[in-house]
Amino acid sequence: MKYLYGPVASRRLGVSLGVDLVTAKTCSHDCVYCEAGETTNLTMERREYVPVNEVLAELGAYLARKPELDYITFSGAGEPTLNNRIGEVVRFIRTNYPNYKICLLTNGSLLGTPGILAELNGIDLIVPSLDSSDEAEFLKINRPPEELHFADFIGGLRSFFAARREGAIQCRCFLELFVVPGVNDSDDSIRRFAALIAEFRPDLVQLNSLDRPGIVDWLRPATRAELERFITVLEGIVPVECVGRFRYRSASLCRVKPLTQVDQEILDLLSRRPGTVDDLALALNLEPSQLIPRLHALLEGGVLALERLERGEFYSLARARKSSQ
Repeated sequence: MKYLYGPVASRRLGVSLGVDLVTAKTCSHDCVYCEAGETTNLTMERREYVPVNEVLAELGAYLARKPELDYITFSGAGEPTLNNRIGEVVRFIRTNYPNYKICLLTNGSLLGTPGILAELNGIDLIVPSLDSSDEAEFLKINRPPEELHFADFIGGLRSFFAARREGAIQCRCFLELFVVPGVNDSDDSIRRFAALIAEFRPDLVQLNSLDRPGIVDWLRPATRAELERFITVLEGIVPVECVGRFRYRSASLCRVKPLTQVDQEILDLLSRRPGTVDDLALALNLEPSQLIPRLHALLEGGVLALERLERGEFYSLARARKSSQ
């Protein structure tokens, strides 16, 4: 496939079929954390970067097989909304394959473009990024073209969220915030983020941090403590989810089923200190294969948090549960 990739098992979207509407690496940002590499075509120009008729033919051939997918996702090597025919792809999927949900992963830089909301109507989930709380952070983290200033970027997000509140575009909306230690995580930065998020009111905020190498050598992953500073402030505004090395979900996002005896024994141990699967298996005299499904259920239920450290993945009690004890 030339314009489709996957399906991939996405930690955020389940089984996701990617649709790439731009040539590599065409984007309106040159973010320091980008896993796809440095932007080589930094632009705000909207045009048909790849032939959409070919994209539609490839999509039709693939979806005719009726694959099991959680989402068809616009993402890939750059900013999907730079392709000025994205609306045609949305309508093609909606008209011919209405049982599939559509997601747009976007840096948000073009959401204020006149007429773009009509193109995006029909998308089920839109996930714009908000990594900066002022102009200095914007230039340091997102590194936009000269003509794009932070005030314009925020103005575009503001108009998008206002249109969503007014019903001009109907979709779920998550806001992704990439934490860059030493740049956008000061007390003042967090307060500015909180004010913007309180105004925008997304369905949830996804906190992310470095998980694979970015494109600058000074960038490092945020620690659990650094991420929890954001959680403490933002969770009073909207639900929060961490999707990087440290995994966490606000209790309001979770359904916690009745605890089994094994669950309770796991929680009793983790109330004393964090542990790996091997630590818990040894302490409870169980096989890892017996523990892993229960740990995943407790993690998805918001009862546990997970942090990847040098010695392995450590499970611990989630903040909400610790505070209730």
